[in-house]
Amino acid sequence: MSEAKYGHRHIFYEEKGEGEPIVFIHGVGLDHTMWHGQLDELAKYYRVIVYDMIGHGRSEQLPGPYSLSQFVEQLSILLDYLNIKECHLVGFSMGGMVAQSFAIKNKTKLKTLTIMSAVANRTDEQRSAILKRVNEVKTNGAASTIEPAIQRWFNHGFLGANEEAVNEIRTRLQKNNSASYLAAYTLFATADKELWPQLDQIDVPTLIVTGEYDVGSTPDMSRQMHEKIKGSELRIVPDMRHMLPMEGAEIINEMILSFIKKSSSS
Repeated sequence: MSEAKYGHRHIFYEEKGEGEPIVFIHGVGLDHTMWHGQLDELAKYYRVIVYDMIGHGRSEQLPGPYSLSQFVEQLSILLDYLNIKECHLVGFSMGGMVAQSFAIKNKTKLKTLTIMSAVANRTDEQRSAILKRVNEVKTNGAASTIEPAIQRWFNHGFLGANEEAVNEIRTRLQKNNSASYLAAYTLFATADKELWPQLDQIDVPTLIVTGEYDVGSTPDMSRQMHEKIKGSELRIVPDMRHMLPMEGAEIINEMILSFIKKSSSS
């Protein structure tokens, strides 16, 4: 585990393996540890980098409000620090938004893009629901939103059989800096509006994937992204909810490996 330091600022990251780099971006309120199921497996074939976004984990806790451009800049700084000229990029949930924005602004730095469990073009009803949760965080703090999130993210069977793994996610959410989390969650609730008109500018090989029963990052959203991004591939994972990298780790790992191999040979 390491830190990329630039001036008085820093990015916490972990890397494993050799070969072409794959960079993973976690979701809002989480950190690099959500990718452990990918780090160990994919490092057999690639140089895998996971890191903590601004306001998360052990990276810098900048004051809000946050913008997508800050997260894109952070990723650019990390790639420069690691001397990575071109990479495969995987973004989950809010990390999917950052990955989309990065792809729009820095397409020459990407070999492939995977957008996982991400939101797009929320309806008025969906926007109202997420803004209601933002207001709840603002008023009462994040604690009251954690258990409902856990129930949305995982199937009940997985919750019962994997208490230790789920508790790690719960603890991560409990430990967030309250101001940083609110700033990040507010951005997560609104940034799809900024991104939606620009998605057709993405022209790198793109895989879009979500769970069949993901109520926040719905299959319909993924289908809309697929229609916007020319030449993209769409996968809806049966019987899964939001936390595909954990609950569906084997499926996701195979999907990413297959997609990268296919894109590299075309």
